[in-house]
Amino acid sequence: MRRFVVAIDGPAGAGKTATARGVADRLGLIHVDSGAMYRAVAWLAQTRGVPLESETALLELLAGTRIEAGREGLLVNGASVEPQIRSAEAGEAASRVAVHPGVRARLVKLQRSLGGHPGVVMEGRDIGTVVFPEADLKIFLTASVDARARRRFEELLARGERPELASIEAAIRERDRRDSDRAASPLMPAPDAIPLDTTRLSLEAQVDLAAYWAELARQGPGGMTPFHAASRQVVVNFARLFLRYRVVGREHIPPKGPLIIACNHISFWDPPLVGAWVPRTLHYLAKQELFENKIFGGMLRAYNCIPIQRGPQARSALRGAEGVLDRGGAVLIFPEGTRSKSGSLLPPRAGISHLAAAARAPVVPARISGSNQIRRSMLRQVEIRLTFGSPMMPPVGAAGSREDGDAFARRIMDAIAALPGGTEEIPWK
Repeated sequence: MRRFVVAIDGPAGAGKTATARGVADRLGLIHVDSGAMYRAVAWLAQTRGVPLESETALLELLAGTRIEAGREGLLVNGASVEPQIRSAEAGEAASRVAVHPGVRARLVKLQRSLGGHPGVVMEGRDIGTVVFPEADLKIFLTASVDARARRRFEELLARGERPELASIEAAIRERDRRDSDRAASPLMPAPDAIPLDTTRLSLEAQVDLAAYWAELARQGPGGMTPFHAASRQVVVNFARLFLRYRVVGREHIPPKGPLIIACNHISFWDPPLVGAWVPRTLHYLAKQELFENKIFGGMLRAYNCIPIQRGPQARSALRGAEGVLDRGGAVLIFPEGTRSKSGSLLPPRAGISHLAAAARAPVVPARISGSNQIRRSMLRQVEIRLTFGSPMMPPVGAAGSREDGDAFARRIMDAIAALPGGTEEIPWK
C-alpha cells in the first residue's frame, strides 16, 4: 500500500514543527523533522571539530553516523540529541551545513526512506519540492518576521535562556536570505503547495486547519463517473484537434483535499474547457432550470453538476458545493456570478468567499481568454488560453465578516486579473 505523505515547508519560526507534530498526532502518522537532521550534523561536526565549511569532511562524518527518527525525536548513533540541537546556535550552524549539495543529497536519501505505512508528516524547507514532490498534500507555512522572532524569543525564554529580540530578528532575516539564495534546494513553495499564514493564528487554529486538509486529502479526491470521464476526454480531444488552445499552470492544482477553482466567465464553453484540464474529479455549479428536463438534467448530474438557485436563495443553494468540499472534493466556481459578454472581468460576488470560509477550502485562481471566439479559434485566428495560478489560503474565521469576505473575493479577482489573458480583456477594477 502506498504511504500517505504530508509535506510541510516554510521558513524558520513559522510553526512547522508544532504544526507537523500536531497533524501527525491527530492522524496517527509518523512525524519527521528534516531540519533536525541538519542541526544534528552541525552539532556532531562541532563536537568533533569538523569544519562546517568543508563538504568533504562533513560527508566523511556522515558516512560513519547513524541518524534515525524516533517517536521522541532524533537519534544519532542510537542516542537522543534533542536537547543539544534546539538552541539558536544549532539552528544557525544547520543553515551553514545545508548549503552543501552533497550533504543535502545524502540526507534527502535518508528522509525518503523514513516512514512506512500508514504515512509520514515531514517538515523542512524542501520537502514538497525535492524530498517528496509527489506528496499527497503540500503546505507552505509563512508568518511575518516580527511574529516569528517573537515566537522564538518566547521559546528560548521558556528554556531559561536570556535572548535578545533584536538579535533573533536579525538572525531570522539572515537565515531567510541564506535559505532562499542557496544553490541547492533553495527555500520556495512547491507549485501546488497550499499557503498557510500563521501570523495571526493560534497554534491550535493552525494545527486544526492543517489537520483538516490532511484528513480530507487522505480520503482521496473521489471517483469519476464513466460519463464524466468520457465527456472530459471528448473535450480534451476536441480542443487538441480543432482549437488553437493552450493550458498553463496545471502544476499549481493540489491533487487531493478540498479545492475551489475560481475562474472568470466569458462563454458557455468555459465549464467544459476549464474542467477538462483539471487533473482530478471536479464538480460544477449549474442553474436550477437546466435540470428541469429529465434527460438533460440526468446528463448534468452524471457530469458532476450541482443545481444552484439565484437570488436570495443562492447562499443556501451553495450547500451542495460545500458538501462536496467537506468530503475533500473540488468545485469550479465563477466568482463574477454571470457571464461577461464583453470579455472584461467583472466585480466578484460574495458567494465564493462564503463558500471558501465555510468549507475552509483553498482557492486556485484561473483565467480563460478566447473561449468567446470559438469559431475564430477553430480557424487558428484566436488562441484560447487557460492559466491556473498559485493556491490561495481561505479566509480563516471570516465566514461571519462581510468586510473580510468582500476583501477575499476581491483578492481572488486580483489574482485572476494578474494571470495572462487576451489583450482584448480589461482588468476588472
